[in-house]
Amino acid sequence: MSLFDDHLDTFEGAQREALARTVAAARRALPGAVEVIAWGMPTLRAGDESGPNLLSVTGFTRHNSLFPHSGSVAQELGDALEGYPITKGTIHFDRDRAFPAALLKRILQVRLTEINASYPKADGEFREYYDNGFAKAIGRMKGGAMTGSWRWFRRDGSLMRAGRFGTGKALGVQTGEWTTYDRSGSAHRVTDFGKGR
Repeated sequence: MSLFDDHLDTFEGAQREALARTVAAARRALPGAVEVIAWGMPTLRAGDESGPNLLSVTGFTRHNSLFPHSGSVAQELGDALEGYPITKGTIHFDRDRAFPAALLKRILQVRLTEINASYPKADGEFREYYDNGFAKAIGRMKGGAMTGSWRWFRRDGSLMRAGRFGTGKALGVQTGEWTTYDRSGSAHRVTDFGKGR
């Protein structure tokens, strides 16, 4: 039994079923998302447990709520959310009916697009995600160039390639050993770039 299921079991009857069906639709839309409990709610995070929050779901006495962790999601979808009460950062839905799966998928895609656009292109941690919630690339940028350890992944979440970029004058230059992995996670090819070429 998952932490999500434990949380959902605190609700009863039709409300529990509505929440469970909403969570199941989110899981289907983003198979690469990781399930955690954040702020006491079932929460999907992109890529891994340290990834950004995509969506939290929970129930209240008179309604259920989606928390897309961004106020701009509701603005982006505009008329598509007509009929759903929206408060700061929250979309309310019927206590006893699941949130529509197609609309939920749109919310998640808007959120992923927003997350991908939020990572710095010049300095700091860089992450990019596929539309299924799996990580595509994780690394660091400095002065607009790649630096330090980087990893690239396939759409199915398997590690595809990993290596390091230089620092200082070698920013953006491949250094040391770079490994390409097969889908099972075994090293397929190792290339040594030495101190950078």
